[in-house]
Amino acid sequence: MKQERIPDSLDQLNRDMTGKSLEGHWSLGLEDLPPYPVTSVQPHLWRWEDVHESMIRAGEVVNLEQDAERRTIRLLNPGIPGGHGTTHTIHFSFQYVKHGEYARAHRHTAAAFRFVLHGRDAYTTVNGQKCVMEEGDLILTPQLTWHDHVNDSGAPIIWLDGLDIPLTQALHQLFFEPYHQEQQALKTTSDEVAGFYSHARPALEPPMQFFHYKWADTERSLERLRRNGAGRDPYDGYLLEFLNPVTGGPTMPTVQCAVQLLEPGHETLPHRHTSTVIYHVYRGSGTSIVGGQVFEWRQGDSFVVPLWNQHAHFNTSSDTDAILLSMSDAPVVKALDLYREAS
Repeated sequence: MKQERIPDSLDQLNRDMTGKSLEGHWSLGLEDLPPYPVTSVQPHLWRWEDVHESMIRAGEVVNLEQDAERRTIRLLNPGIPGGHGTTHTIHFSFQYVKHGEYARAHRHTAAAFRFVLHGRDAYTTVNGQKCVMEEGDLILTPQLTWHDHVNDSGAPIIWLDGLDIPLTQALHQLFFEPYHQEQQALKTTSDEVAGFYSHARPALEPPMQFFHYKWADTERSLERLRRNGAGRDPYDGYLLEFLNPVTGGPTMPTVQCAVQLLEPGHETLPHRHTSTVIYHVYRGSGTSIVGGQVFEWRQGDSFVVPLWNQHAHFNTSSDTDAILLSMSDAPVVKALDLYREAS
């Protein structure tokens, strides 16, 4: 007796394919995709007093020899479900090292940088190079460079850390390796090599040194840019980007660092872009409108501008400059030819 064939159907095909770890492209619902990039990262502002209070308390209860490799306070974005990043690509935190302490030497595939906020004369060693820390200095620890921190300055020191940990994790490339000793042997100091700082357009300082960008050079370059006058960007004020002296490109392959100066009363034009930016207020006070939210900031505060969120900055002071440090995932977005801007 001939068996009657049961007609096939799309539902049956989908069920059978699911059992074989297959899926039809027709199930993706491409017609529902938005015409612009969206993100779960939320605009958010963190107050310095909250961070500082937590750091001081951590200084009393977190022992670097027993409890942790580093004493850091991370900024967590409320829009990242179950995650620990400040954005989907960058981890941002503050590190506190007391006098007489050291943070053990290690390396990792995540790229990192340090920007010194309070204190001086402690040092970071990067692949044997001693970088003596001063307020406003930027110190890089690129992927897989050995680094440790020592504070023999006589007073506590605080700096901020930026790392591309979320991106490295997403690529399944994150790993960590301790150094065979607590600290590295010193090969040279950054004072023995000329400092390097450059603007993204014309080079303002000769590219002589890779790991350490000194605030004295940064400040001179900002003032030079201001005196030039024509260098004021309508969206970012006087924007000065840190350049990699080896490649001539961004600070590191995954993170671009910059500082921008807003003169008293200056208000930038609103714009948006497909890169995500974290800002830290190094000096001054003002207001930023991010995705329709108003953030009133002052020195020490930090805030996030998620991708494709329209934003503008305003220095509310009538007599004091505002200086913002920024870190962005623009190098990755540009490398993938996904960078776009719009006003």
